[in-house]
Amino acid sequence: MQPWLGTRLDIGTYMLNDKGKSGDSKQLSKDAWLKHTLKTIGEVGVANIQIESLAKDLNVTKGSFYWHFKGRDALLNDALSYWYETATRIIGRAANRSFSDPIDRLRYFFSLAFNQRYDVPGGPVERALQEWARVSEAASKTTQRVDQERIRLIADAYIELGKSEVDARRIATMALGQIIGLNVLSRSEPREDLTDYNKAFQIMFLTSG
Repeated sequence: MQPWLGTRLDIGTYMLNDKGKSGDSKQLSKDAWLKHTLKTIGEVGVANIQIESLAKDLNVTKGSFYWHFKGRDALLNDALSYWYETATRIIGRAANRSFSDPIDRLRYFFSLAFNQRYDVPGGPVERALQEWARVSEAASKTTQRVDQERIRLIADAYIELGKSEVDARRIATMALGQIIGLNVLSRSEPREDLTDYNKAFQIMFLTSG
């Protein structure tokens, strides 16, 4: 068994269940609202986000929403920040805390990136946020920050493996590009078996030579 497979570090550990069931505005956490908002953005896009629909999905009243947010704009801005934290910093901290071997750290990054969650690189949430970034400066800056932070996390591992900073960043950029492309392909062509592509990816990017 590979070291990372025996460690329960799925990013879902750091996030809440998809739906809150309590009607008490104090009991349904802000994180629950933000996670569900991001998932819904991936399904319907930012333009179609409605407070009433989110509250209905979460089985709460709009009072729960206003306990945490001043309005829709505040929700969307906080959702961007939440996405940045969960897509980069939380993953980075978990990896650095749990894996001293940079190869194991890369395996962890790549295993998360290729799962079927809605918030993976190139997944529905990211594509919806990138569409929003065409008209929103805040979304544009956040999507760029996420890309750069992901590249940095991957590049740092390659630097530990002896690559120069320039080479490490190039390899990390290519790896992220491949991940995004394969995730987009797997969702646009759901019957396409990408197992062999994922194996080829592992061979290409998980070597220390």
